[in-house]
Amino acid sequence: MELRGSLLLKVVCVLCIILGLSELISGLAVLGVVGFVIFPWFDAILSTGGWQIIIAAVGVVFGLSYVTLGVLGFLFEKSRATLLVYLCSGVFVFHVAFMAASFFAGGFIYVSILLLSIPILYLVGASQAIANRKLRNTIVAYSFIAPNLVGFSIFTLIPMGFALALAFMQWNIADNSISFVGLANFMRMRTDHLFWPSLRNTIYFTAASVPLTMAFSLGLALLLNQRIRGRAIFRSIMFFPHVASMIAMAAVWNQIFHPSWGPVNQFLMHFMESPPRWTVHPWILPNIIFFTAWRNMGYYMIIYLAGLQGIPEELYEAASIDGAGKWNKFRYITWPQLRFVTFFVSVLLTIMSFRIFDPVIMITNSENPGSSSTMMVIHVFRVAFINWDFGYASAVALVLLALVLTITIVQFVMQKRYQRDY
Repeated sequence: MELRGSLLLKVVCVLCIILGLSELISGLAVLGVVGFVIFPWFDAILSTGGWQIIIAAVGVVFGLSYVTLGVLGFLFEKSRATLLVYLCSGVFVFHVAFMAASFFAGGFIYVSILLLSIPILYLVGASQAIANRKLRNTIVAYSFIAPNLVGFSIFTLIPMGFALALAFMQWNIADNSISFVGLANFMRMRTDHLFWPSLRNTIYFTAASVPLTMAFSLGLALLLNQRIRGRAIFRSIMFFPHVASMIAMAAVWNQIFHPSWGPVNQFLMHFMESPPRWTVHPWILPNIIFFTAWRNMGYYMIIYLAGLQGIPEELYEAASIDGAGKWNKFRYITWPQLRFVTFFVSVLLTIMSFRIFDPVIMITNSENPGSSSTMMVIHVFRVAFINWDFGYASAVALVLLALVLTITIVQFVMQKRYQRDY
């Protein structure tokens, strides 16, 4: 194992030196120190302006880091293996930061995603020379986690941090200038004629859809947990809306609830003169709520089914001996045993409800729904990508994040208190 790790380390050290030299010379070429590049992809992705000089300087440091890492790998292959691991981890993080900086400079180095495999292999090779087996296994484990962590950092964590900073700034797209404005973006919310309706609609949607979806899901789980013929087929049918195309389902749903020729209103005409118009206020939000609950109930039904099948059968047998009926069994056995599952489902549904986006667009057939059905995420989308006001959009998104985070914390506190008192 050590021999194989040593060979891997030497190979990767050579790759590190080649990569570092190419990056170093490319960065120096951008700075005007040398007149040629080994691989022109670094120079090609950068936009003109001050950012190019900054990224080129970072690229020089980046290249020097990889060259140094490759040389040290040859010199201290076994005697300083732990030091190599720490150095490689630092270079790996620097590599990710360099990719993020290049992205904000006007381009993206797609090749760098593949090149991130070099420090990962380096980490595995260096870890094989460490005598501490537990530390070695830990390092190898982190090397497997690294690819997913890199993707999360680049496409989620770093943009979130940039959006947080952008909430206190004003980004002028015309001249690509960013200026600090403090709390001005948050003060604008008081006079925004769509912010408060979107906030009200989002809270209303969450308060209605979460318990409705949970009730539908639990009811289906209780029904399909019984020993009935063909229950596997019925479970598949109930789960199908969650995996089916959102566009197709929304199109069919709109036809079913069409005010003029939809079968729902055709049926209601036998009992009332003017059936509800499901596509306008005040019925549009209940329409979206029922559509979302119907689409998601199959997914959460599976979660509740897993919880129901984990309840010991002996509890129901003992309750039957004591003469308990179905309602008492559900009240004193099933529901308390499902409290952790219910908490998990409620947290997921709450977060999902505050992030509602595509069902609203599909049901309303518009990317710019009126104040009666717009949601906060749609408002963020409209401000950012229609009005091109990224600073204010980031501020609204930050308010939404704070609201979701607060509600989630309250749910965790209530769950701990219930668990302590139970």
